[in-house]
Amino acid sequence: MASQTATSFNGNLKKALAGLRRIDLDGLRWKIFDAKGQVLGRLASQISTVIQGKDKPTYAPNRDDGDMCIVLNAKDVCVTGRKLTNKVYHWHTGYIGHLKQRTLKDQMAKDPTEVIRKAVLRMLPRNKLRDVSFIVVAFLLLRF
Repeated sequence: MASQTATSFNGNLKKALAGLRRIDLDGLRWKIFDAKGQVLGRLASQISTVIQGKDKPTYAPNRDDGDMCIVLNAKDVCVTGRKLTNKVYHWHTGYIGHLKQRTLKDQMAKDPTEVIRKAVLRMLPRNKLRDVSFIVVAFLLLRF
């Protein structure tokens, strides 16, 4: 099963493991989310709540008390309406005139974990804890 996990991970494994090494894992819970058949926005809001630690009674906005999150079956997430063709992701390469864009359908075909990652990242507050707390999401593309 470990070889299946390593072969189905589309992201940068070295970068993900380096990020996990920087985190103090003592006292953290591991939450597992199955994305199969779930709506993208609702799943992302649940994950962002757990990452911020808002589900704990000891929540404080100035502390990083969030837990680790694992997302299974990221390629089976669904969206409502016409978002599959109408939602467009934009980015700039840094060169003049190089504004790139990709629809949600194309992004799901290329890397479905990036869709969930961006949805969760954009639901987190824009402050110094955003970069620290967002490392705790790991994606596994396992099919059960």
